[in-house]
Amino acid sequence: MADHGAFGALLESLYAATLEPQRLEEFCARLAGATGSHIGAIMVQDVHRHGGRLDLVVGADPVEAARYEREFAADNLWVRRSVDQLATGAVLDSDDFVPRGELRRSRYYNEYLRTGDVEQSVALCAHFDGRNVVTATVCRSGRLPAYSARQLELIRQVAPHWVNAYAIMRRLEGLQERVSSLEAALEQTPTAMFALASNLRLLRANASGERLLSQGVLHCALGRLSIHGWQDVILQQLLSRTLHSGARAGDAERLVLKDGDGNSLALTAHPLPPPAATGDAALFVFVQPLGAPVLLQLERALQQLFGLTEPERRLAVALLRHADLALAAQECGIALSAAQTRLKVVFDKTGERSQPSLMRLLAALHALCP
Repeated sequence: MADHGAFGALLESLYAATLEPQRLEEFCARLAGATGSHIGAIMVQDVHRHGGRLDLVVGADPVEAARYEREFAADNLWVRRSVDQLATGAVLDSDDFVPRGELRRSRYYNEYLRTGDVEQSVALCAHFDGRNVVTATVCRSGRLPAYSARQLELIRQVAPHWVNAYAIMRRLEGLQERVSSLEAALEQTPTAMFALASNLRLLRANASGERLLSQGVLHCALGRLSIHGWQDVILQQLLSRTLHSGARAGDAERLVLKDGDGNSLALTAHPLPPPAATGDAALFVFVQPLGAPVLLQLERALQQLFGLTEPERRLAVALLRHADLALAAQECGIALSAAQTRLKVVFDKTGERSQPSLMRLLAALHALCP
């Protein structure tokens, strides 16, 4: 059986790294220490192009790690010989694929491994997609005996946890990218957006929202979103009703107000799921001046650049205006299901694959239109 103390310490640093990626270095160091290795690394290898890199190395000169990607990834005999055995969750011992005598005659050993005093390695495969493999790898000196059964048992016990932790990291990274993309899209949309807390305190506004505040169309009074004059009572009633009436996330309350100059403002309030903390957003408010000009130049650009039909152009512009497909469908006078089908055609014609990326494209084109 593997040492329970070492095993527990490895898992502690490994799962902590899902939220604190810098702790992967601690995991590699502990894995190396627990297996009598002097080097631990996180490697990514492209088995088709015979390229690779060391994303993290402990116990070795960083300059040598850089040399691996630049000069020696294609010469890695261990990876090339083990391709048929690569699989998510696999544990690969270099001695099972390349005899030591053959290794010592290779360029890979004499010009690279030898400088780091490495003759044996064991790789734990976190992910393999048929082309790229991600491994946690430990290496040891040829002056030491091969890894013992106890050490290999510890590595095999760690392997499925490494797979799980890496999958969590990829998922969190993907979610973060989606959140960042959505925030970027919302920042660029011409529709004003405001995020309110459960006490209706204004948490943030996108660029268009900040513009309405700076122009005095809307106000932030005592930390709350407001409008000039008696209509503020109606606005506060709408916000409170949306928040406390038990409306489900995705429902919306709508209102048309007049600003100080008599211009109409279309306001839509969307409740969110119950916030996890007091300072979390509980309500999104979208505000669109109804007197805003129709984006004819953008429609023209979408027709010329991507061949969008009139219904497709109208949906794209409405989506940019509202940042909400349901509201865009309502403006176009079509059902949400029809809008979803039409949006897929817009994706195909523009080459975009998500609503945030399409909105970034539309916002960029709109900024370029005279």
